[in-house]
Amino acid sequence: MIARHGVGDGGRLDSVVRTTHRGDDVTADSDWPPSSLLGRLAERTRAALLAAGSEIRYPRNHYLLRQDEEGDIAYLIIEGAVKVFVETASGTKSLLGIRVAGDMVGEMGAIDPDARRSATVQAATPLVVRSVHRNRLRALMADYPDLAIEVSRMISSRLRWANRRRVDATIKDGRIKLSRLIVELATYYGQRVGEHWDLSFQLTQHELGYMAGLANRTVEKALADLEHERVISKAYRKIRVVDMPRLRQIAGWGDNPPPCVVP
Repeated sequence: MIARHGVGDGGRLDSVVRTTHRGDDVTADSDWPPSSLLGRLAERTRAALLAAGSEIRYPRNHYLLRQDEEGDIAYLIIEGAVKVFVETASGTKSLLGIRVAGDMVGEMGAIDPDARRSATVQAATPLVVRSVHRNRLRALMADYPDLAIEVSRMISSRLRWANRRRVDATIKDGRIKLSRLIVELATYYGQRVGEHWDLSFQLTQHELGYMAGLANRTVEKALADLEHERVISKAYRKIRVVDMPRLRQIAGWGDNPPPCVVP
């Protein structure tokens, strides 16, 4: 089986993930993406973490986690992608991010027994995960210090992502805000095909608007402008970045983008 994604602060797609399933065992035939949690772990630690979980398969749109519920399970994503979002009392959904192969979700609830789920996690594609119980995860973090360090690093990376979204919220130009978001989505979660970057999961304009802090009409106009300039191309709920250097320039990063958005 092949999963082609990786994510992290400063992350980019550097390798293809190949996982071999042997009963309940998962072995890595080649490196996991170096920016993912699994990719950052020492081989011995990664093997122990993979062996600790039980494999589960879910269809697209399945809910792994529900906001405000109690939970003692963390999930390692082996194949596929999930959407992470929060829901308001009125039922409005706000997309926080995407998680892909090599990532972990539900770790905060698993680590902290007093914490409830801070967000809802839904499968964006057919999904293969490995579930790890709180007690097992905490024991592994005690036995393998690099696991504890990399889980902390992963959480820190997600906080920095959220902080950049807050900074971008002060930008008035919707085209710039959306360009910055697309650059990061492509860099973190995209698949590079020649000179192009494909976002291989579906995102609606509404979801892009939530993440960028833009109204739906503003997103629609900004996407149309970027497509007209041949910076991106669109298909149904999918985006391809055709000209990454130009997109970074529109985003205001020019020739000196921050490390987190350098492919």
